[in-house]
Parts: sequence; structure tokens; C-alpha cells
Amino acid sequence: MTGTNDARAVVLHVSDTPADLVRAVDNARLVAEQFPGTSVRVIVNGAALEGLSSPQGLEVPSGVEVAACGIGLGRRGIDAASLPAGVEVVPAAVPAIVAAQLDGAVYVRI
Repeated sequence: MTGTNDARAVVLHVSDTPADLVRAVDNARLVAEQFPGTSVRVIVNGAALEGLSSPQGLEVPSGVEVAACGIGLGRRGIDAASLPAGVEVVPAAVPAIVAAQLDGAVYVRI
């Protein structure tokens, strides 16, 4: 990024399928590795939330944050306490994405 803000951030948004969640986390890991010092966050909503409660679990890579939409969890009956370690809950995905973009984050839809 240019300008006075030296902080770099990327938001990967995943909502379609549980398989897309795996792709998003893999891509987030790659971005974190290839762009050291960049904040990388995966924001999950919609049907992709089901991937957070899969029996295989989700391993959150070092340097990556994963956030689940609280509204979507509630609609799907997924208990936030059952989420894998390292997954945080945001009240709603869209405002979290908008806030990140307003702060200058790069947005990638998976």
C-alpha cells in the first residue's frame, strides 16, 4: 500500500462451501508466508461455516486469523464453543469486511 499507513492487511472472504474454507485457509497461509508483516484474515460466513465444524477440524496456520460470522453460526445452530482453536467470532461478517476495507485491507473473495 502507499500512503502514510505502513500496515498491510489482506482479508479473504469465504462463504459458499466448506471446501472453499480449506482453500481460503491454504491461500491465507501462502499470503502470510510470501508477504511477511502482512496481517492475513479469513472471514467465514454462509454455507462455508459448516467447514468449521467438520470432523477433520481446521488448523489455523501461524500468521493467519480466522473469524466466523456470529449471525451465521446462530442461524446454523453451530455453538461458538465448538469452533476449532484459533477461530474467533465476529458479530457479523459483512461489517467486519467493510471495516477492514475502510482501513485499507486488500479484499479477496474465495
